[in-house]
Amino acid sequence: MPSIRVDLPKKVTGEALEQACVKAAEDMGYGTRTKDKFYERYSLGSIHHHIDYGETNIRIGNLIPALGVRGIRKGKDQDSFFIWTGWPAGFASSKRVREYLSAVSKYLP
Repeated sequence: MPSIRVDLPKKVTGEALEQACVKAAEDMGYGTRTKDKFYERYSLGSIHHHIDYGETNIRIGNLIPALGVRGIRKGKDQDSFFIWTGWPAGFASSKRVREYLSAVSKYLP
């Protein structure tokens, strides 16, 4: 599964990046499904169970996934994220990925 690291020109919040990614996908005619990932951890010597937010992943596509966006961290400023293509993340061509990235840059603050 090839991944593409996307470096942003300036830091943006995770929420703004998520909105830009979703709007860009809608502009291209794709549906989106966002999923927040959480991690569980336990403190040694106690019975405390912690659930920490990890990242938000976005599946972009209609019936068949076109691509996936990973590495969006809400509540933090970030300057990069990842786009995944290939099985099972999606089947978008490199041309469609470039179109998607230009659409994302249009919506970034």
